[in-house]
Amino acid sequence: MRLVGRGRDLLTPADGDPRPVALDHVTMEIDRQTITSVESRRQHRGVQALLGSSTARGARAALGAALGGETASLLRFILDDVPIVTRVGGIAWSQHERPASTGGEGSQESSAVRERIRHGPTICSGLRAGGYKDISFDRGIVWPHHFRLAGELMEPRDPWAWHEIDPAPSICFRCRRRMDVSSDGSGMFQVDAHYRDSVWGNKNTELALHEYSMRAAVVAATGTLHSISVEPRVLPFPECPTVSKHASILEGSLVIDFSTSVGRRLRGLECCTHLNDMLRGLVEVPGLTKFLE
Repeated sequence: MRLVGRGRDLLTPADGDPRPVALDHVTMEIDRQTITSVESRRQHRGVQALLGSSTARGARAALGAALGGETASLLRFILDDVPIVTRVGGIAWSQHERPASTGGEGSQESSAVRERIRHGPTICSGLRAGGYKDISFDRGIVWPHHFRLAGELMEPRDPWAWHEIDPAPSICFRCRRRMDVSSDGSGMFQVDAHYRDSVWGNKNTELALHEYSMRAAVVAATGTLHSISVEPRVLPFPECPTVSKHASILEGSLVIDFSTSVGRRLRGLECCTHLNDMLRGLVEVPGLTKFLE
């Protein structure tokens, strides 16, 4: 698997054009969940320490150690997607003929997933014993996920809306995250965020797999989450949308701790792996608000 990650922090002032305040770019190659090559735009010394490490068990601890304990930075934000993208990115094959060597129904890969679902612990709401995904194994359905034709995220009237994004290769899994932070003068920082991951089907058609919108308010003086609202838009299994309401459990917590506290407080049937990723991204808010000040 070849991963290309790109990120940008953009400041939009009251007057004049927006201006980038941070840019980064990471390229990795993954072989059987092991990082075999890695390059970053800034050539961060710690990134090279990731060579040979696993993208599965203990991956985020390894990422944190490589960055010297950085809890909030653009590079950390990009690397935070590596574990989940390498875990589920193979679903890009769902829209294409899948080589026998990469697994399939009855393969070791599918058997391992089935074993985790049925004998736990429960990873998330959608991967539950007796759920839609579990039942699909009995029916011999390799890809039971509900995909939806993806809408356009680019905004032609706003050339600053997104940083440069490469055209999708024919077999592609892609995750896109946007988080806008603004000050409303009331002692709160307002957050508007969007998350989507998708695959590309025949005729270069983008199909959404997971998609959420989120609005939140963070208390400027304390950095605590005051309120949050999550809207599920596209999700693969019928059990998935119910987890959105559980995001309110985090209200009153320090967002600077979200890189670790989200996973501790939202678990099992109360969580969606991808929503947790989106919520964990709120750890970036304090760093971004410094530019507003």
